[in-house]
Amino acid sequence: MADAAQWELTKQRIAFTDHMIREFIEGLEPELWFRMPQEGVTHIAWQVGHITIATYGLGMLRIRGKRAEDAALMPESYSAHFGRGSVPSTDQTIYPSVERMVEIYKKVHDSLKEEMETHTLDQLDEPSLPDHPLFKTKFDTLVFLPYHAMMHMGQMGLLRRLAGKDPLR
Repeated sequence: MADAAQWELTKQRIAFTDHMIREFIEGLEPELWFRMPQEGVTHIAWQVGHITIATYGLGMLRIRGKRAEDAALMPESYSAHFGRGSVPSTDQTIYPSVERMVEIYKKVHDSLKEEMETHTLDQLDEPSLPDHPLFKTKFDTLVFLPYHAMMHMGQMGLLRRLAGKDPLR
C-alpha cells in the first residue's frame, strides 16, 4: 500500500528525471539526434520518443485509461516508431522533427505532472490498467516510471559521449 511519503518521493523522482532529460535535450545539437554508432543500435531521437510514449503509457494510460483528449497529446505514429518492439531507423523522414519531438515530450510530461496531483492514495492502490505481471498497482507503475526513463537517459548519455561530447555532469 502506498503512503503519502512514498507518493511524494515518487513524484519528486519523476520530476527530477524529467528535469534531467529536458536539460539534456535542450542543449543537444540537432545533428546528434539521429546519429547512430557504427553498430546501428539506436539514436537519441528514438530514445526521447520512447521515453515519451512510455511516460504516456505507464504514467497515464495504465492509471486512468484512454481519453478522447489523448489524441491531441500523443500522435498515433508514436507507437509504431517508438513503442515496445520498434526498431530505430536511420531514415529521419519517418520521424517528427526534433522541435516537434521536444514539444510532444514536454506536453506529455507536463500533463502527467498535472494528473499526478489529482491521484489519491486509494486510487494508487487499485490494480494497474490492464493487468501486468510487473505492476500490480497503479502506484507500482508510477514507481517504475523514473527508473525506466533513467535507463534510457543512460543510453542517451552514451550516444552523446560516442559523438565526442563531454559529459554534462
